[in-house]
Amino acid sequence: MDVEIISIGDELLDGSVNEQNANFISKKLKKYNITPHHISIIGDEIFKITNLLYTAKDRSDIIIITGGLGPTGDDITRNAVAKAFDLNLIYREEITKRIEKRLEEYHVKLTDNNNQQAMIPEGAQILENKNGTAPGFIINKDETVCICMPGVPKEMKPMFKNQVLNYLNLKQVNITQNELYFKGIGEAQLEDTIYNSVDIPEDIHLSFVVKKSHILVKINGKDKKLVDNTTKKIKNKLGQNIFEDLNLIKTIYNMMKNNNLTLSTAESCSGGLLGNRLTNLAGSSSYYLGGIIAYSNQLKINVLNVDSNIIETRGAVSKRVASQMAENIKTITGSDYGIGITGIAGPSGGTKEKPVGLVYIAVANQNKTLVKKLNLKGKRKQIKYLSTEFALKNLKFLLKEKGDNHEK
Repeated sequence: MDVEIISIGDELLDGSVNEQNANFISKKLKKYNITPHHISIIGDEIFKITNLLYTAKDRSDIIIITGGLGPTGDDITRNAVAKAFDLNLIYREEITKRIEKRLEEYHVKLTDNNNQQAMIPEGAQILENKNGTAPGFIINKDETVCICMPGVPKEMKPMFKNQVLNYLNLKQVNITQNELYFKGIGEAQLEDTIYNSVDIPEDIHLSFVVKKSHILVKINGKDKKLVDNTTKKIKNKLGQNIFEDLNLIKTIYNMMKNNNLTLSTAESCSGGLLGNRLTNLAGSSSYYLGGIIAYSNQLKINVLNVDSNIIETRGAVSKRVASQMAENIKTITGSDYGIGITGIAGPSGGTKEKPVGLVYIAVANQNKTLVKKLNLKGKRKQIKYLSTEFALKNLKFLLKEKGDNHEK
């Protein structure tokens, strides 16, 4: 079944109003395993609307239109639909009476232009508007169903849910969908890595949605076991970049506070961003003791007691330096946990052996130090932010591994 959506209105094109209807309709249709193949936004020009409808008739079984059904001169959807489907507009007196009754509830008199809303293509099924004056309508001609609804979301949404879906009588499909959240990897690299390293069955569909702070990968399919197995394979291959928790600051706060634990940080390339993020949450003083921004090698040596020989032989951006930063800040402050971050945020300073984006993150407690090597992508600001995100993720992992996992 080929479906397309058309949103009509000059206000949608000039930025006066944000288009919401197509997104709403698409989400509802997804439950029936239907994805519109076209979504169009077009202004209030009858010639252009009519031409679009001629094209839509040739390529779609169902055309869903929102907007242009009001009482003013620029509300021309009904005229364009009648022309495209070669139908006459017929005056429906019962519609005028409904409009008049509704207006009386608001102590408003019916005007001549309200009668325009009662002009409906012949043979159309009326969709009652219980939240406004403009009725919708459905025509079924030339092997095409054309559904027209008002553009005001509060009028369109209940009309679609309560009347249009009943008319279409679609069968809901049980689709299993798992979601994975990725950080620290580009969309193209992520897609390439998944498809080249994981066998994705033909019955499984992946979609990639770039969000502000992460990439959302949706794994869809009818067979739940197949979806779950595919998800597991992706997790096994790219687990380091997967974030199951998108609110780590709050989670860490709860875990540390509820278990009477303390934390301190030693930061280099992140420049104090981790400490800033932790203290942005009110009450963080209950567990966060503080941190040291040791940006220079000399400060790492003199203040954090990092072994100068290690810096000289392995470099400041290395696994051993990150480990000592985490372990030594924990000792210096007397905290239960310590975090060390060292890396190259760019845009300069990288080499072939140690490129921009190389970051080492260490998290230490009394018994263990967990160190991760990361190759982060992005600009300087993004690399700094991602460094703190991975530090929080690894801290949470170590807290859970040790059993300090009460997240009330």
